[in-house]
Amino acid sequence: MAIRTTAILNLKGGVAKTTTAINLAAILARDHGKRVLVTDADSQCNTTEFYGADPNSGNLAQVLRDASSSEEPGAYAASCIQSTKYANVSILPGDDSLMDLDLSKVEQGTVCSNVLRYLVEEVKDQYDYHLIDCPPAFNAASAAALIAADDVIIPIKLDAFSLRGMANLMRQIRNMKRINPRLRLAGCLPTMWYKDPQIKEAEAQLRKAGLPIFHHIRRSDKVDDMTFQQEPLLISSPNSAAGVDYRRFVKEYVGGIGNGI
Repeated sequence: MAIRTTAILNLKGGVAKTTTAINLAAILARDHGKRVLVTDADSQCNTTEFYGADPNSGNLAQVLRDASSSEEPGAYAASCIQSTKYANVSILPGDDSLMDLDLSKVEQGTVCSNVLRYLVEEVKDQYDYHLIDCPPAFNAASAAALIAADDVIIPIKLDAFSLRGMANLMRQIRNMKRINPRLRLAGCLPTMWYKDPQIKEAEAQLRKAGLPIFHHIRRSDKVDDMTFQQEPLLISSPNSAAGVDYRRFVKEYVGGIGNGI
């Protein structure tokens, strides 16, 4: 199997992108025996912090800025990958200077927007999955993620603001498909789900729009506990509602429920 690169993306914050990246990586590694690379493309660097990675030893912002001057940008990016305490999970850390890398830097040629694609080519024999935790903004890091990605997972909280934002997000993905024709939507992942007529109606609206939908992740206090314990749900609370749902979601993801966009 070739390495599968997935961008975990939503332009809205607070929808569980980082929680999804962390738990997807843990379940792929432990339950499915896969080798996983996680790239932290968000300037908040919560994924980097969760794994206890050291951005001073190399990070994505540095790679985006400096790879263009490297004779082997993929190898340069790969040199910044760090192991984690979890078997078969590695990370390319983020750094808060990612917030300074907006799309104007791509237009000016001061960042290497293809660097994650070069990285994938460099490490394709070392990993089975590459997960990119994207920022809640369309900037140089998210552009680099979509240029490298095979598919996109959109975690979404089922509220009116998120639903209205989907049109803009899908437009951005379609625009990036012109640069990266293989890019597709793996599926929307409803998060923080609970039994409520409006929530069910919002989920139905996504389905009516023809979007592939993963099984929802139920709301659970154990997700917040996970961040304090710095352990994925698979370890900290495997039988919680969210812990059970994330394992079901990963089975759908591995099986491939998505279609092209």
